[in-house]
Amino acid sequence: MDGGREFPIPDGFEGGVDQYLVSLVGLYLEPLVQDLVGKVQILDFFLGERDLLQETVSEEWLQFFDDGDLDQILDFLIFFKNPESLHPPSSLVDFISKIRHLSIDRTLPKDLASTAPLPFLQTSALSLGMSPKKIHECQYLAAAVSSICDDVDTRHVIDLGSGKGYLSRTLAHEFDCSVVAVESVKSRTEGAGRLDTLYDSKGGKRKAKALDAYRAKGSLIHVEKFVSSGDLHEVVDQAELLDEKAVLVGLHTCGNLSHHALRSLFETKAIHGVAVVGCCYNQMTEKLADHDDIGFPMSSKLDTYNIPLPMSARMLACQAPATWTKSSREDFFKRHFYRALLQRIFKDRNLLESDKDKIVIGSLRKQWYTSFSTYCTGACRRAASAHSYRIRSSSPADSQNPFEITPEVAEHYHDLYLLKKRRLSILWTLMACTVAPLTEALIHLDRFYFLKENGARKVSVSVVFNQSISARNLLVVGLK
Repeated sequence: MDGGREFPIPDGFEGGVDQYLVSLVGLYLEPLVQDLVGKVQILDFFLGERDLLQETVSEEWLQFFDDGDLDQILDFLIFFKNPESLHPPSSLVDFISKIRHLSIDRTLPKDLASTAPLPFLQTSALSLGMSPKKIHECQYLAAAVSSICDDVDTRHVIDLGSGKGYLSRTLAHEFDCSVVAVESVKSRTEGAGRLDTLYDSKGGKRKAKALDAYRAKGSLIHVEKFVSSGDLHEVVDQAELLDEKAVLVGLHTCGNLSHHALRSLFETKAIHGVAVVGCCYNQMTEKLADHDDIGFPMSSKLDTYNIPLPMSARMLACQAPATWTKSSREDFFKRHFYRALLQRIFKDRNLLESDKDKIVIGSLRKQWYTSFSTYCTGACRRAASAHSYRIRSSSPADSQNPFEITPEVAEHYHDLYLLKKRRLSILWTLMACTVAPLTEALIHLDRFYFLKENGARKVSVSVVFNQSISARNLLVVGLK
């Protein structure tokens, strides 16, 4: 658990978590950070007379961003690399230094990194269907959960959002836990069942297949259920755990499922421990957006600060710039450049009543990003259908259809704005390097304080995975 510390606060905060929170909130509420958190939308990059980087940073910063080598500037923003040789403005150095000083150290502790808890998992039948990333996650989280079970004095585990059951099988068959795997998506539950059968056929341990056999060590059952609160008594009743103690675990529980998991410690009698690695912060709901199901803030401590956590901030919190490769970040930049450029075309064609209007495109397959013209075809087909237009697959284009973009028009816009792609790339990186670490720290501080305020006897937030393998690597633990 990260050297026994309750929270992986950076060095220099002798006053502990409370002092760290005050400093973090102070920086988060500074005007530039708030601009990057919510005011600046990369989608709107080309909508004004001046691009968004010009509108957001000082002339001194802009000149530095325009004059230097792009890859070196990006490495400076992401890794604080070579500030002496690049000669960035002192105010930019100070800003990036503050961000790094207040960012959680996401390095896996040396004692965990040196020896994988289950080095043999890669060659065992349990690894069937697992990616190297999933093997790593199951190795480390299963070992952590087993230790928590020892502390709680139980081998009963509820795996919330279990997917295809990789963690569940590891806990059942390597740590002799009695596992209830809870998943809301039928196809995943069915897939888990097929993998169970395949595991058995490869010589794996036989597991329980009926609820009445759940009490046996090493048993595993699957329950299909959508969880919308911390009240898991229905699951507990199904598993006949009313008079037992159980540990609830969640591996990359998406959005609000994370806070439902944490609330179960206090809303479900049988739950005596929770161990949650969250993800998909963009799917969380926040109080300031007037949601009844509040994912942030959960704690009274964070509620007093009245901190806005808009969708843009939560989406940026899903980024992990330190894990980007040159290839992956170029893919990010291309996607954002194409979408922002298309938004400019929509504006020029009077499809936006205001600059704040959004035409939802959603995600497109990789094949649509081979060129901007190809992207326009795929994106406009989707957008047109939502606006009662139909894109014709053959020429000539319909001049009365504002979603028809010819290759010639697409090429004209692409060439006109291509030089600005550099600035878009820099702004996106600045946003990710600023907003992602600060927002993720706030979310985990909120969960930490929530567990403390509600009387959990042991609370910790710690690094559980190697971030280069699994980017969302913070484990929140609370014991009743």
